[in-house]
Amino acid sequence: MTKNPLILVYNFKPDERTRLIRRYLNKEKISFRMVEVPEFWQPLGYLAGLSGFQKDTSFHLGGNFFEEMLVMCGLSPDQSDRFLRFFREEGLAPVALKAMLTPVNQHWNSLKLYEELKREHQEMQKLS
Repeated sequence: MTKNPLILVYNFKPDERTRLIRRYLNKEKISFRMVEVPEFWQPLGYLAGLSGFQKDTSFHLGGNFFEEMLVMCGLSPDQSDRFLRFFREEGLAPVALKAMLTPVNQHWNSLKLYEELKREHQEMQKLS
């Protein structure tokens, strides 16, 4: 996976909540990367800086989403638990769509991951 822990962040507003998250990640030595709309077609492995992944230079029309999403890349289980606990302890609004970078989804683009997470989230809502 990634050499250094990294969080890919989507659609976060430049507000106090985001500043608190960035400050926490900096203290924990976890990089923060805001993914912009033109990058949504890039493989997650490329966005995470994994070797062997190349930029997708093909032309794509459309493709966007507006909800917040997080992808945790190279975090240990303890780091990811502490990060999620930080949201609760600070009383920050949670992020519904979040995932760990895996050997499977590292080949997906952000739009495919978004669709999968959205589907899973809707299924979980039906169960509760």
